[in-house]
Formats: sequence, C-alpha cells, structure tokens
Amino acid sequence: MVKHLLYFIFIFLISCSSQSEKAEQPYIQNNNLAQTVASSATPDFSPQCFLVDSLNPKLGYGYNILVDGSLFIHQNSIPSLPGNTAFSSQEKAELVANLVIHKLKNNIMPPSVSKQELDSLKILIP
Repeated sequence: MVKHLLYFIFIFLISCSSQSEKAEQPYIQNNNLAQTVASSATPDFSPQCFLVDSLNPKLGYGYNILVDGSLFIHQNSIPSLPGNTAFSSQEKAELVANLVIHKLKNNIMPPSVSKQELDSLKILIP
C-alpha cells in the first residue's frame, strides 16, 4: 500500500513539474519569429524608415522592422487608419516602429497599434 502511495506521489510530482515548465514558455504566434528566437537567445530588432514613393516624397514615409537583418514587417501606411495614408515624417514612422519593436520584444502578439496609441504618440497631428 505504501509502495503504491509513493508511486502515485512520484508520478504526481513529475506531471506538475512538466506543466509548470510549459507555462513558463512564451507564446509566439509567428513561426518565423519563433525560429529566430530559438536560433538566438536575443534577436536583434531594428527599425528602417523609407519614403513610400522616392519620386514623390510628399506621399510620406513607412517603416520596415528587421529581425536579425531579415525583413519581418513591412508597413507603408499608418496602422489602424483606413486607406493607405503614409506617415507625414520619418520621425513619426520611427516612433511607431519602435512601439511595435517594444511589443515584439515583450511577446505582445499580435503587435498591432491602436488609434489610442497613435494619439498618445501624437502621430495623427499633421
């Protein structure tokens, strides 16, 4: 009887420890990012701003987010706004790119940007 009880306690402890290890692992939705995170302990996120149309600079700016030098996100318009309105300045595009990078580094998935966040960064002011 004691032998069965010890066996049960042993199995119970093993199953509890494996469940707690699974709970500590971060959830990453995108497979490419998951592979990058698995291959390097701390992936290198970097923003890259660009003119939406190099022949017409008045159209505005967009941004790319690179993970370890590879293109991960290409955004040529302001997120959360209907249409294809680009950022009015490179600084505004870079602010939003850095917000998205912050979300990616903290496993906030999806790393979407809301209108409220755009307002707080003063992106919507012309």
